[in-house]
Amino acid sequence: MSAGSPDDRALLERTVGEIMADHCPPEAVAAAEGSWSEALWGALAATGLSAVGVPEHLGGSGGEPADAAAVLRVVAAHAGPVPLAEALFPVAAGCAVSGLAFPQGPSTVAVGPGLTIRRTGSGVVLDGTAPRVPYARFATRILVAGDGGGHRPELVALLDPAHLTLAAGDNLAGEPRDDLVSARTEIPTDDVAEVPAGTAARLHRLGALARAVQIAGALGTVLELTVRHAGEREQFGRPIGRFQAVAHQVAVLAGLAAAAGAAADAAVASLSRGSDPVDHGLAVAAAKARTSAAAGPAARIAHQVHGAIGFTQEHRLHHLTRRLWSWREEFGSDEHWAAELGRAVVSAGPDELWPMITRI
Repeated sequence: MSAGSPDDRALLERTVGEIMADHCPPEAVAAAEGSWSEALWGALAATGLSAVGVPEHLGGSGGEPADAAAVLRVVAAHAGPVPLAEALFPVAAGCAVSGLAFPQGPSTVAVGPGLTIRRTGSGVVLDGTAPRVPYARFATRILVAGDGGGHRPELVALLDPAHLTLAAGDNLAGEPRDDLVSARTEIPTDDVAEVPAGTAARLHRLGALARAVQIAGALGTVLELTVRHAGEREQFGRPIGRFQAVAHQVAVLAGLAAAAGAAADAAVASLSRGSDPVDHGLAVAAAKARTSAAAGPAARIAHQVHGAIGFTQEHRLHHLTRRLWSWREEFGSDEHWAAELGRAVVSAGPDELWPMITRI
């Protein structure tokens, strides 16, 4: 299942929204804390939505990165407890560049400077650690990418987590984040492929892009809930949204959500049109910096407007805000990506500042 035109993408979003409404009410999100929703994943997979944007020759549903982002944004807007972000962006890209088949079940990615994959005389060895791998203990496959430890060529591996050592953990939202620990583990050579240098860094950027899309999706729902509550909740005989101080805060929240959404959309568009890798990297850096920076203030305003009700277990708001607080730090914080932008600007020089801004 794939889209293409804006009308087709709108239909795609409505389809995902209907699935989420049926399979992801607040009580289902709460029940999945420390775990995941196998029922939701099954519903998305049955309609091909768990592989949108993945080339058909790899086992995906076809489509463009913008289609994958549209699906992910809606799922994030409902706080869907499934590893869709990892599958549709870094895992799909890793499979595309390596030729490995896209996993049919839930999958995730482990990437970072603490991991090395290298060939030895007897085979291939995985060594090192990857902290807080999303949904690792529930994945059917983990795409592992390391820095190679100075060895060439760079390698990636698509591994069964049953053969790896995982230390279970969760983030603030109750989403599984497991540490992968490997001490010179021999891995099957059939699960390993050579990839171009810099692939691990590219997969990390795509993880950051996926988180930016998720944050934008969650912020949209946070804004919707806050506007609705401000219009319905009354104090002193009128809706609280009519008080100037509250109205101002809601306007600030709307600005944060709009800026985050625009930044995420720009980065997805850069990927869709096949921009120069440097320009795409800058677009992702801008998107993750902008969305992560918006997450904290947006959550604060939403909870201030809602009062105590937003923290109750049955309310949707805290499912989203706890994800905002978690996602803003994953695959690089706003400070990390702002520093990346700063280094790129300084390196390019003053004459390139305006062209760089207009490109990304």
